[in-house]
Amino acid sequence: MSFLPVQYLKELWLRLRWLSGRSRFHSELGDEIAFHMESRADELEQSGLPRAEALLVARREFGSRLKAAEDTSGAWQIRWLEDLLSDLRYAARAFRRNPAFAATAVFCLALGIGANTTIFNITTSFLFSEPSCRDSASLISISEGGNSSSPLADYKFLKDANVFAGMAGINFEREVNWRQGDSTRRFYAGMVTDDFFSTLDIPFHLGRGIAQGETDTAVLSERIWRSVFGADPAILGHKIILDSRVYTIAGILPENHRSVAGFGISPEVYVPVIHDDEYVQFYARLPKGMNAGVARERLRSIFAQIDAIRPKQDWKRADQVTVTGVTGFDMLNQQMPGAVTAFFLMLLIVVGLVLLLACTNVASLLLARASSRSHELTIRLSLGASRQRIIRHLLAESLLLSMLGALAGLALNLACARLLKNLVLPIPAPLRVVVLPDWRLMLYSLGIVFLSALLCGLLPALRAVRKDVNTALKQEERHTARTWNLRSLLVAGQIAVSIVLLAAGFLFLHNLLRATAMNPGFNISHTLWAYMRLVPDQYKDAGQAKQTSLIHTVLDRIRALPGVESAAVTARVPLNDNCVDEIGVRTDLSATLVPVRYQCNDVGADFFRTLSIPVLSGREFSSTDRRGAQAVTVVNESFAREVFGNINPVGHTLTLDFNGAKTRLVVGVVGDSKYFTLSEKQQLAVYEPYFSKDEPVNVKFVVRTVSSPAAYVKAISDEMGRLDSSAAVEIKPMSEGLGLALLPSRAAAVMLGTMGLLALTLASIGLYGVLLYSVSRRTREIGLRMALGATQSDVLRIVLRHSLALVGSGVATGLVLAFFAMRPLAFFLVPGISALDSTAFLAVIAVLGAVALVATLAPALRAVRVDPMVALRYE
Repeated sequence: MSFLPVQYLKELWLRLRWLSGRSRFHSELGDEIAFHMESRADELEQSGLPRAEALLVARREFGSRLKAAEDTSGAWQIRWLEDLLSDLRYAARAFRRNPAFAATAVFCLALGIGANTTIFNITTSFLFSEPSCRDSASLISISEGGNSSSPLADYKFLKDANVFAGMAGINFEREVNWRQGDSTRRFYAGMVTDDFFSTLDIPFHLGRGIAQGETDTAVLSERIWRSVFGADPAILGHKIILDSRVYTIAGILPENHRSVAGFGISPEVYVPVIHDDEYVQFYARLPKGMNAGVARERLRSIFAQIDAIRPKQDWKRADQVTVTGVTGFDMLNQQMPGAVTAFFLMLLIVVGLVLLLACTNVASLLLARASSRSHELTIRLSLGASRQRIIRHLLAESLLLSMLGALAGLALNLACARLLKNLVLPIPAPLRVVVLPDWRLMLYSLGIVFLSALLCGLLPALRAVRKDVNTALKQEERHTARTWNLRSLLVAGQIAVSIVLLAAGFLFLHNLLRATAMNPGFNISHTLWAYMRLVPDQYKDAGQAKQTSLIHTVLDRIRALPGVESAAVTARVPLNDNCVDEIGVRTDLSATLVPVRYQCNDVGADFFRTLSIPVLSGREFSSTDRRGAQAVTVVNESFAREVFGNINPVGHTLTLDFNGAKTRLVVGVVGDSKYFTLSEKQQLAVYEPYFSKDEPVNVKFVVRTVSSPAAYVKAISDEMGRLDSSAAVEIKPMSEGLGLALLPSRAAAVMLGTMGLLALTLASIGLYGVLLYSVSRRTREIGLRMALGATQSDVLRIVLRHSLALVGSGVATGLVLAFFAMRPLAFFLVPGISALDSTAFLAVIAVLGAVALVATLAPALRAVRVDPMVALRYE
């Protein structure tokens, strides 16, 4: 029994090989049959029969050569596959005779299938990317105490425990300054342990990874190697200065490298972890026989030992130990925000509707084609063909159209992937999504092909075989003036779905326009922000004094520039950085602990004046608000109302309830603004003095100018570069710095707008097709009407009435569907925009009405040009 599967596969393989060698098989079979007949004729001739008569007797004894050939080849054939190939060849010949029909159907399916496969490929590449490493299924991500990263000392302790087949650590959130000549630029860096590349077994385009014990080697991404270093293959072994340290380039990663972090995160350069106080994300390779549950229990025991040796005050490592895979839903559920997943799910639903529209269009075309072929199909039925055989043949035609549409859609998918390859998103992270065809896309495309074939062909096929044979043979089918038939219902359904997609596209376009024009609560037209990343080692030994002195000097130099009104230092630039705390708050007015969630920021003097955020009460920070002075704070209007009620908080104290907290004096109340997203509503905010804490090496400034801020970029950059040539400086107008905040609106507007245009295109094709077909089927009726005295305007009203009925019913149905479908989209909209935005619906009706009018013109003109004498002889 164990050999049965092998024997079955061998037989299947032989049968498939027979398909490619059928002509040779039939030739050899014909020769063999002729040999048998000749041999039998020789025997009969030797018995005394003449040669001619012997050949006749031999042929009669052998029987039908055709039946013998069929019986013999039947042992090798896969009958259903043979029939399918035969039907596909017949369909291809039929489409070759009618290329306009085939091109239109393939075009519609290419749009629908191409949109589906493209969005599916992007979604799976972003959410379920396979890291470029060996046996990713055995890799796990480890976190202790609920933290995403942990101290390097904990990593070394865990590695020495020898629990796993390999350990690796990386910090994806680091930056380094690259110094070349007189210029400095910033790279997104991955700080890795020296066993990172060997444990993950990552492939390389050139060279190798960081070896055990190396502290001065670097690995470059293919993008940086190509864009910055000109794709020089001789770069291996060259020196590169990163953060004032000299590194030797050891390797170049492949072009389509996917990092183990997933979600498109891809550092530009990898360097070894140098400092013991570095935090890294733990990755491990499970040994054979160990699963995630066993690993989790072993980790809890080890982390409990570390807690006993090096305890933490506010958390324990053994609490909330998580072990997740680096691929699949497990990683998605642990690390991806729900809003991002919901966005991709929305896109998949939208492209599913586009595919439905495309299939409806093709089904309408096939209905018309089946109607024109009714006489042919009826003859085949009368000659003995079964209705199942006719249905199978018609489904083979729709399958061929779906296959051709899928090939065209795959070409569209590859073109979009090429565009995405060079796409740079305006986000402060090394994000690069590698979109490539893989087995998931192939399976999905195969499923889409068969689904499209059924959606396109099943209904027309069933309708084609329902006609009465006698009536069809006599061609007695009456072409009545009915407005509603199956094709009309399909077109009305297309228009209804198009209304939903177009409404969503216009809604997000309106949302983008509102987001671009809205007031975020601070001035963006005359401000810019500057980012200055310092080399940590140059300021580490000198303490905070050197860095504080540099910041003050930078501010003085910027303020001294002509045309600069004010400048301030800040830890976070609004709508670019995020800091959220959720703790209990006490005031001197009440000992009750009030839980609040608020935005936090550390800002310097003149911050609110620079951004034109109004100070409603009290004052903003001054140069005296620094470390060692009285702890002060500024709150926004919403925070003051939430915590202090109607009492002015200025002069009162505020205690934020966390370890080491100090009581702060509220010195000012400022107006509300936007902090991280444009869609947020009345966020609470607390500001603290910038120099009251340790300053980060990533220093950010905001500058207010009297005129266009773009004109001051070079002057400010030169001043900052002269003060510290090793620092990486990036400056941009605040209006250009809103890319992150506008990204959701822009992405939704582009994607849904594109899908809406596809839906509009398909709906207009469907409307044009059904009207044109209706006119062609009613040519004789129109001629008779005109012969009886109907004018061209009367005929025109007939076509327009038909079009208006289709469009009106589709619009009405679509508006009802959109009323319910648009409500979940409110989550993605900025304040002031309703999911049931009347502007979007009016724009959709106007655009669809204009397109419907254009689609109606050609059939209407054809109708009014009908010659009554020709029409009466029609058919």
